[in-house]
Amino acid sequence: MRRTPTRRRVIVDKAANVTALARDLAQERAPICEALDAYAGVIRFHMPGHRGGAGAEPAIVAHLGPAAFEKDVTGVPGMDDLHEPHGCIREAEELAAKAFGADRTFFSVGGTTGAIHAMVLGTLSDGDTIIIPRNIHKSILGAVILSGAVPAFVKADYDPYLGFFKGIDGESLKECIGRHPEAKAALLVNPTYYGTSIDLRPIAEYLHARGIILLVDEAHGPHFRFHPKLPAPALDAGADAVAQGAHKILGALTQASYLHVKGNRIDVDRLKAAFQHITTTSASYLLMASLDAARRQMALYGRDILEYAINLADYLRSEVNKIPGLSSFGSENSGQASASLDPTKVTITVRELGITGYRAEKFLRERHGIQVEMSDLYNVLVIVSWGNTTAHVEKLLEGLRDLAGAVGRNQATKDLESSRREIPDLPPIPEMALSPRKAVQSAWETARLSDAKGRVSAEVVTCYPPGIPILYPGEVLTDDTISYLEIMRELAFGISGPKDTSLQTIRVVKDR
Repeated sequence: MRRTPTRRRVIVDKAANVTALARDLAQERAPICEALDAYAGVIRFHMPGHRGGAGAEPAIVAHLGPAAFEKDVTGVPGMDDLHEPHGCIREAEELAAKAFGADRTFFSVGGTTGAIHAMVLGTLSDGDTIIIPRNIHKSILGAVILSGAVPAFVKADYDPYLGFFKGIDGESLKECIGRHPEAKAALLVNPTYYGTSIDLRPIAEYLHARGIILLVDEAHGPHFRFHPKLPAPALDAGADAVAQGAHKILGALTQASYLHVKGNRIDVDRLKAAFQHITTTSASYLLMASLDAARRQMALYGRDILEYAINLADYLRSEVNKIPGLSSFGSENSGQASASLDPTKVTITVRELGITGYRAEKFLRERHGIQVEMSDLYNVLVIVSWGNTTAHVEKLLEGLRDLAGAVGRNQATKDLESSRREIPDLPPIPEMALSPRKAVQSAWETARLSDAKGRVSAEVVTCYPPGIPILYPGEVLTDDTISYLEIMRELAFGISGPKDTSLQTIRVVKDR
């Protein structure tokens, strides 16, 4: 019988479990946290107005805790300035750069979205070509619109059974560059939301040999550097800049992210200016302190706590595969374009039960008090952390067995809404007549979707599943695209982006 990892493995012994990186004693420090501790007790005649909690509504202080308000300070003397760091923030960013293998690290308090926007604005100009896959987060589209760059799309590896993209392969990238030799940068998503990851080393070498900058949306991979069982981190594989969501996997607060730069292919001064343009001048010290502490935790104890999380996730995956009608893929079958898998991401496929992942998510939440990370047509995704316990996993397995049993007892019509409908193949990528920026800035009008063939879209249309943009601003609507959207409209799994989410109509660029 497979043994579950015990909770005591997460309780670190400072003398025994520090990583090699932690032999640098500086990594034991957390300069922003130290500065906040030193500021305690100061009488405040400055922003924020709650005066360390004394002026806040008592109920919210009781709800969040007085420490949250006490540490919520601003850039007064003794603290620092995120735009021009010279004190504790500068020290914290330097420690983070060393821990993550970067030459320069910026703390983003605007989420990974802010880091991606700065990364793109700091490297591309109006009219520059950027290579991107279709399975991007909408923050990348926002960065393309803000920069005025023109996207060139590289084909991604789509798994029709699982219903999501796993990554790109080198040959597809080479074909795309052959069509767009003028490309200045490529922005790849690695790993995917589902944890699949490709080998970026040969891709980085190929791009750099052609003078193309490699940017990576590594939002879901900030932990990769700290355990050998995880995929290779993008910076180690040759990426020039990387955006990471410290709040997604690490122990940072929501909205706290890193932007890392390595090498000399990116003008760091220009990137810094772009970062300043989009970053608040009132950065939250709560967020920055959590970035500081998350780095320290990884540097000192990352290998140990990740070992626990990986073992717990492996146990969950193994037990899921014993439940009739459910399956969870591992690195051995994660796809041709996927070189490796982040084992802490556990995809539970419910397709053989004849229900949607959406209904499975609702069942687990309403019947068992369990909230998964996300769901799609065929799957539910869970992220296993060192903050989880064996009891959490056993409770999830209990819920999944109940789910399978409910379908077997024919309760699906009441609770689960059985569905074996197939989604059609993705349509070919349409022609781009205008850059996304020009399209969203153009005068527009509303047209019926059925009558929109040949018109240029003024908005993005994303269908769930598969959760990627089907139509970008600036792309020409074709018969294939319209037919696909009409089918997805009838399936009604979820439409995001257009003003009319029923997709009866669509905004198009006004004919001149």
